[in-house]
Amino acid sequence: MATEPTRYLGKYRGTVVNNTDPERRGRITALVTDVLGKTPSNWAMPCFPVAGRGMGHYAVPPVGSGVWMEFEQGNPSDPIWSGCWYGHESELPPQALTGLPAAPNHVLRTTLGRRTLVLSDDPVTGITLRSETGASIVINDSGIEIDNGQGAKITLIGPTVTINQDALSVT
Repeated sequence: MATEPTRYLGKYRGTVVNNTDPERRGRITALVTDVLGKTPSNWAMPCFPVAGRGMGHYAVPPVGSGVWMEFEQGNPSDPIWSGCWYGHESELPPQALTGLPAAPNHVLRTTLGRRTLVLSDDPVTGITLRSETGASIVINDSGIEIDNGQGAKITLIGPTVTINQDALSVT
């Protein structure tokens, strides 16, 4: 009677080793020491929340990131990365820690931090899109503010449009 191969079911902690997928499909290789020891995985397929022809959510974790790994039908030769995890509070985007404790901010930040999108239940923060140079768009309960980060600003509050702190105000 043949011996059944060992199946690895469930999620395992891994660390991204390579995220430069030659096929550009979002695959990674990872160290999953509990299953593969010190040998990196084969190319792991992503488990994106939504994907379809020409649409979907595409994001790939950087090298060194913590990832949750699974194996299709428990086969260690068929890895899947199904999400990521933070090892320490210091790894979070800073804006994740500025929200209301009972309703934390939703933050999407690029790898180098050049672009940040914050969705907050705080009526002042609201929705904020910010570049690393300080340019921003803020939409909140008060109105809308567009700031180029270099001194020019347009605010829309109620029926009033203000350009550069009252240099021009239209009601």
